[in-house]
Amino acid sequence: MAITKLLNIKADSRGSSGHLANSIKYILNPEKTQGGLMVGGNAGTEYEEVYQAMTDTKDAWGKRDGRQGYHFVLSWKPGEIDTGMAYQVMKEFCEEYLGENYDFVFAVHDDQEHAHGHIVFNSVNRVNGYKYRYERGDWEKYIQPVTDKICEKYNLKKLEYDRENRKGCSYAQHMAEKEGRKNWKQIIRADIDYAVSDSETYDAFKQNMERMGYTVKEGYSRKKGRGQLSFLAPGQKRAWRDDKLGENYKLENIKKRIGAEKRFFHMEKSPRIKKSFFCARPLKKPYRSLSRYQARHVRKWHKTRNWLKNPYAVDQREIRRNLLQINRLHEDCCYLIRNGIRNEKDLQQRENMLKNLEQEMKDFRQGYYLLHTDEAYLEYQDLKKELLKVPENDDRFEEILDRMDVLEEKLPEPAGAVSEQFKKVNDELASLRKEKRIIRHIKREGPDMYVIPLKKPANKKTAGRSEDQIWMKR
Repeated sequence: MAITKLLNIKADSRGSSGHLANSIKYILNPEKTQGGLMVGGNAGTEYEEVYQAMTDTKDAWGKRDGRQGYHFVLSWKPGEIDTGMAYQVMKEFCEEYLGENYDFVFAVHDDQEHAHGHIVFNSVNRVNGYKYRYERGDWEKYIQPVTDKICEKYNLKKLEYDRENRKGCSYAQHMAEKEGRKNWKQIIRADIDYAVSDSETYDAFKQNMERMGYTVKEGYSRKKGRGQLSFLAPGQKRAWRDDKLGENYKLENIKKRIGAEKRFFHMEKSPRIKKSFFCARPLKKPYRSLSRYQARHVRKWHKTRNWLKNPYAVDQREIRRNLLQINRLHEDCCYLIRNGIRNEKDLQQRENMLKNLEQEMKDFRQGYYLLHTDEAYLEYQDLKKELLKVPENDDRFEEILDRMDVLEEKLPEPAGAVSEQFKKVNDELASLRKEKRIIRHIKREGPDMYVIPLKKPANKKTAGRSEDQIWMKR
């Protein structure tokens, strides 16, 4: 599910609400709404009725000028949702987010392969007369929690906010699912599945969960009229209720599954890390034997990857933390080997070099930025400061936001670079920041708990070899 547009409806060239009227007519088109069956709202379901309700509210508060309304568009992928459920989602979103504060009308259109809905609501609050005020960041603060709850209720994917390609709520979980990585919900489910398969009684199930580092609490919900469980995973600060994990993970269903499900898990042996073990194929060129420092990270990645084979034969807290970032561990290994970083000193030198290079690029960009956009840039910054001072009941904020919209089109960022050279510098800075994040992650990981202590050469075969060579052959 994706919110593809968040648009404000401005006054037309004559200063009237013509654009608002056209927006209402468009979303209420009977040919797209099954003859009006897929229309709802608190301001009516017919064009004349809705438009009159919104203009009456404007007249009551003496606010015919400025922005006339707002138009939200919600869309789903083909087959992801039917029109009936889409209608219910739209209805609940409007009732919770707008309530009785704003006149609104919504409609679900079925004229395309994918179901999508439109919401048009008045710019004037009919309770206190204040204008609706949307600024950057308001999506995450105010709209996101509402859409999240509704998506979860109907088992729909989290919202994606299309503007500037920014993602909506639960970004980490959304990206984890998109990239095929694990998230905490999947980890807890897998641990419950294992505990169920390895238990003959409910008490044994709880003991198995606690043995894996979980805190399991049982309670009773009067609202739902049933018993329920909460699972606090090792390393987590907040517990998960059983109903958040899915139907099979509710207390009554877990009890039914115990004794009826059996699973078997196998543990892969730790590899012998030899020359070019890790990165020869993806990097397509040979490397000398890994240093001890590099091999530490390879082992950590391998141990974490083994969670997929058997998550119950390793340290619970550490392996689950690493599992959420297994792709990053893999990236760390590739980075160390690709750049020939064989110890902590090499890593620090690389980081210092990146910092110096980054500062040089920033200095160039700042000078280029001010040289080409001096007046527009400074005016934009002044408007941002002025906007913070405008109180909620002062409609001057609309004029400031409109001026900022015009200026954004002139600025190299984010509306688009006016120079290829400027754009190239930005791309290189982004690449440097990514590389610095990798280094910070490597340094934060520290020594690897899985490294086996070195032993001194004990025979002729190992005599004369370096410490790294001896360790790599073990």
